[in-house]
Amino acid sequence: MKRINLILSFLLLSGSTGFYACKKNARELEAGKAKMEMSNASGNALATNFTINTFNKEPIANAAVVSKKFTFPAGSDDVTKILMHVYLTCPTGGCPPWDVFANLKLMKSNGDDTKTYGYELGRWITPYGRPNTSIPGGWVIDVTDFRSLLIGEVTLETRAEVYSGTWQCSVDFEYFTGTPQYKYSAVVPVIEYNAWSTSGITFGKGIVTANSYNGKQMGFSIQMPSNAEKTSFRSIISGWGHAQPLAQGGRGFAEWAFRKHQLNIDDTPAFWHDMASLGCGTNPKVVKNQGGNWTGNRAGWCPGMEVPVRTDVLATPKAGQTFNFNYVLQEDQWNPSDMTSKWRDNDAVPGAYYALSTYLVVQSNTPLTTIPIVTNRP
Repeated sequence: MKRINLILSFLLLSGSTGFYACKKNARELEAGKAKMEMSNASGNALATNFTINTFNKEPIANAAVVSKKFTFPAGSDDVTKILMHVYLTCPTGGCPPWDVFANLKLMKSNGDDTKTYGYELGRWITPYGRPNTSIPGGWVIDVTDFRSLLIGEVTLETRAEVYSGTWQCSVDFEYFTGTPQYKYSAVVPVIEYNAWSTSGITFGKGIVTANSYNGKQMGFSIQMPSNAEKTSFRSIISGWGHAQPLAQGGRGFAEWAFRKHQLNIDDTPAFWHDMASLGCGTNPKVVKNQGGNWTGNRAGWCPGMEVPVRTDVLATPKAGQTFNFNYVLQEDQWNPSDMTSKWRDNDAVPGAYYALSTYLVVQSNTPLTTIPIVTNRP
């Protein structure tokens, strides 16, 4: 277990932009470990901005899962934003040569060992053989949705599908404090098919119904607390595989084929997740001059970049209501009454997979004494 010694320091800032740049430069110069820390001991007021340092050049190899405990602030009532910074560096001998699926999960919260969460805070695809130290601040992922759980003693778990070589992973959490728009928040899982790239939804095979896809549940009924004031969904999705038949433009499923997946609320299309090009060759968030085919435009992600978080906010919070939610994968023809017309994998090996996580986030200015209840639709 890694112990974190936090030093109380009040920061006199001439402007938030200057502070942010200085902190990032310090992190880059030391290739993975920020120096800005503060105490969160009981009774101590929080500084305006502060950083919690967690994994520090943690070796990730042989597809191993690394789990450790870290000390976070005692509460989150005055937290307005939390940004997670991910840094990958190389040990002696160089970085692993391939782009692979990797993520970080929150496993336990507030020192409670009786409940395991497994909530995916962020996901990234590693670069081909290069560190990400050229990216200012590393890969930055907003994890404010999880502020109610990033308190006290927290267990975090990180992994990567790397079998050749070793990555060194460092993760910092940058806190911003003040008066949040909503004092209370809660997050519950809806879909969690994200253990590995190939443990997601097998696309184009098996039996597809309105509420399930090849054995994976995709339709849910959600019962909301009566005092919900803002309701949103947080999703991370990335495709993997080169299965055929190919989509338009000779693009294989599910890594390359551009698609728009659909979120239905009460069986009506409400949001779309556009799995299109992110401009990998020119995107400033992507590690440049990698060793492999890093410029090729994947469907909604790039090698050497964090996988985008997709946030969808309901027009009304549906306080005290029960509503239906479905995640719908776009195939060449989406026609629930005629499943034979849908795109089908020709049993190519490897196949096509979508790793997907979706969480429901509810916020309120009164205590959330109950949380949303998610059940499977038949």
